Amino acid sequence: MPRKQRRAQWASITEIEKGKRYRIRWWANGPDGYKRRSETVRGTRKDAELRRAELMLDHSEDAPCPTVGQAWERWYLPAAQRKVDGGDMAPSTLRAYRAAWDSVMAPRWGGVPLDSVRPLDVQQWLDGLTRTNASKAMRVLRPLGDYAVRYGVAPTNPFRERYLMPSQSTVNARDRGIWTLAELRGLWGRAWGQWWEAAFLLAAFAGLRTGETLGVLASEVGEAHGCAMVPVERQVSPSGLTDRLKTPQSRRVVPVPGIVGRRIVALAESSDGYLSGDGMGGPSARQTLFRAWSADHPFQNLRNSWQTWMRWEMRVPPWAIEVAMGHTSGGVTGQYYDRPVADVVAEVIADAYARRPYDDGWDELGRVDGVSAGQ
Repeated sequence: MPRKQRRAQWASITEIEKGKRYRIRWWANGPDGYKRRSETVRGTRKDAELRRAELMLDHSEDAPCPTVGQAWERWYLPAAQRKVDGGDMAPSTLRAYRAAWDSVMAPRWGGVPLDSVRPLDVQQWLDGLTRTNASKAMRVLRPLGDYAVRYGVAPTNPFRERYLMPSQSTVNARDRGIWTLAELRGLWGRAWGQWWEAAFLLAAFAGLRTGETLGVLASEVGEAHGCAMVPVERQVSPSGLTDRLKTPQSRRVVPVPGIVGRRIVALAESSDGYLSGDGMGGPSARQTLFRAWSADHPFQNLRNSWQTWMRWEMRVPPWAIEVAMGHTSGGVTGQYYDRPVADVVAEVIADAYARRPYDDGWDELGRVDGVSAGQ
């Protein structure tokens, strides 16, 4: 049976049986507090509207429409927590939204009733934010306002208007610098023998994300086609170790050819627990790695460097690089059909290395022109 619903300034009327039966929903005080109420009216649409008018008079002194802050606490947060519990939202995402609520949204909107939010005020508020904060705030406020409409406490969602977002120039420019292969070789010299050497090698020569480099167990590293085979099964997030990766494609095995691959295997054979562990059997924290890292670009830029030299120096096909990075290879084929096994990816990268070895001039002790990597 079709259901037709019309929104009004107070309460909603839904037709549940054509021309015969209607349901009124509204928010009102009662013995059990201020909550959503409903009543079914048998008769015509006019009968339902008359009953709504009576109810509106009866409850004219009731509590006002919930504020944006009350909607955050009552509806948005519980729903978001259920998503986290069900694996549909990362815990770090909810933490970021909580922080943005406390610092950006709550000071302006926390005490404002949902039916009193004016689009002009929203636009003026957005104009004073950075693009990053504005985007993050609207990712929360849009669905939060949807709850108010869905539950009949506000006629429209003012956060769903098409607002002008702040300029990209308000975003702090991120360091996008990368290293050449020669520069990475120099960095390896500084990393040689350090507790974080394996993390460096996995980022610079295997393209792992920062958290992924810290989550590799020594016992998992294998060999095939002259490559070290590095499984990515977990990562260290800002809140700690987790087997939840960025995307489903992030769970992969990455081949590392050449001298670096052999060094990774050697480090794995001489290590217990995690390749870059904390010395007590657990993985190291990201902040510990960042404090140890001292270079002219951020640690995470090593992954960008790897992608660049793999494409331009070794001429590995882009679709193979994407798979090794934990991405889809693009298009409908990459999204739905392309499912290469790790052994095939290793063959492709080993063949590219055989044609254009990146480590010409390096020897098995990690030396260039007779100078040890550790010197």
